[in-house]
Amino acid sequence: MDAPLPDVSLGWSVGHWIETLLCHGPGDVEGDPVSLDRDFLEAIVRAYALDPPSGRRLIRRYILSRSKGRAKSELAGFLTIAEALGPVRFDHWAVRGETSPWGFEYDPGDPVGRPVKRPFIRCLATEEQQTGNTYDTVHYILTSDKAPLSEGMRFDAGLTRTFLPGGGEIRPSSASSASKDGGKETFYVADESHLYVLPELKQMLRTVRRNATKRAEGWGIETTTMFEEGAGSSAEETFEAHAKGKLRSDVILDHHEGPDPSTFDWESDDALRAALAIAYWPAAWVDLDAKIAEIRDPASPFHESVRYFINRRNSAASDFLDLGDWDRLIDHEARLEPGSAICVGFDGSRDTDSTGIVGVNLAGHREVLGLWEPAETGGSLPRAAIRARVDEIFSTFEVVRWYGDSRYWETDHDEWEAAYGSPPVMTLPQSIVRLHEAASRTVTLVRAALTATDPSKATGSPSEAGFSHSGDPDLRRHIGNARRERYDGRGGAGEAARWKLAKKGPGRRIDLAVAMTFADQARGDAIAAGEFTAGDFHVWSV
Repeated sequence: MDAPLPDVSLGWSVGHWIETLLCHGPGDVEGDPVSLDRDFLEAIVRAYALDPPSGRRLIRRYILSRSKGRAKSELAGFLTIAEALGPVRFDHWAVRGETSPWGFEYDPGDPVGRPVKRPFIRCLATEEQQTGNTYDTVHYILTSDKAPLSEGMRFDAGLTRTFLPGGGEIRPSSASSASKDGGKETFYVADESHLYVLPELKQMLRTVRRNATKRAEGWGIETTTMFEEGAGSSAEETFEAHAKGKLRSDVILDHHEGPDPSTFDWESDDALRAALAIAYWPAAWVDLDAKIAEIRDPASPFHESVRYFINRRNSAASDFLDLGDWDRLIDHEARLEPGSAICVGFDGSRDTDSTGIVGVNLAGHREVLGLWEPAETGGSLPRAAIRARVDEIFSTFEVVRWYGDSRYWETDHDEWEAAYGSPPVMTLPQSIVRLHEAASRTVTLVRAALTATDPSKATGSPSEAGFSHSGDPDLRRHIGNARRERYDGRGGAGEAARWKLAKKGPGRRIDLAVAMTFADQARGDAIAAGEFTAGDFHVWSV
């Protein structure tokens, strides 16, 4: 974050208190003395900014966004202990020669802090039966003999709460426990707010934020790594509000990221190491080679590596299709005529997901032929109704090829193959090669259609030219929910790498988008095999 530091802040003395009296929490350096790097010290200084005349706190929420493994949770743990016992609220302005009890030398006119009276601090956890990384740090430090703070002071520190000398407590809370009492938090920590996706977690955070307004100068810190685009997490909501200029001046979004992967050679370890060094600056202790090894692992999707380690949004590169481009290709006049030859894509699911069917004709016009979603079916897919619709499609159209995902529908596909032949009924193997080929074919066809007015820019095969759709709102929604998930480390940072369609977040249905790519693949294969003719009749090649 390049924002200037405040003129007046308790953060300098709070940072010195942390370095003098605390130790590192669990991990490779547990028990070692704390030395705050410049980045974290400046974050503390911003968080404790004061109004010069009154000494009043200026910051109500501080959102710290850093790469995975940057020790954000430990910093939040340091601040939790400081808010419990340290000099974190304004008391008076320093006089010449004034020194704190732990050895901090004030300049004349510096703010001098005092502890909070009867603090109530909540460390939010995302899972039941878990205390969270922040509270684990707090518990370790308060029960360790490595921290100078513990000399001559005993803490009633348990796994479910810590009672403080002189009154007050630190309490880890899950969604259920935080919502059951009307707390009066003086400070709260929401660690990893990019994981706050479920409604109960987001409600927990909103409740605690409101509770913090009940106490004078109550506030909180929220730590996060870059969120999953479209998941609707609390972190995403904050970033979107910031982009729209809707965050108040008492809310700071402190975000630091590495360079855009498109600006350097992602496949070069040296270039990637330089990018990671920027993302993790100035944490020289971070093992960048270990980060590179994890990124290069074939099991690490490209978009996740960008989010976690570079701490960047990757939406533009990962969107399946641009919805603006999609809307330009609506044709309300075209339709799939009964009796005409079509290819069909089927993406079947079990009861927890949706099932969709999409058809496309030789001219390249697409329509939704069926959609069943849990919200509409009461959580149980009507398999009999779906099977009846499949039979109706085969009786209404001349189905040239039917490509389907047979998972959870294996028996049904066997019966359809027996009834209608193979081809046309064929299952699309669930291999990254075929999934990538199908989805990238659709992207290519869209580009070709958008550049059709300039033949020199067309990228599609002339035999597959033509792309339109009916403007179906469900198909549009499913396309908007779909992102490209890079499968492995092969290829470049751009589109040369293989990818498949994936959801942008929980509950974001994409089955119609997947079915459409299957239909496009079936159409392309049928054209190549001579099974589609210019007369739009079903003719098998021999």
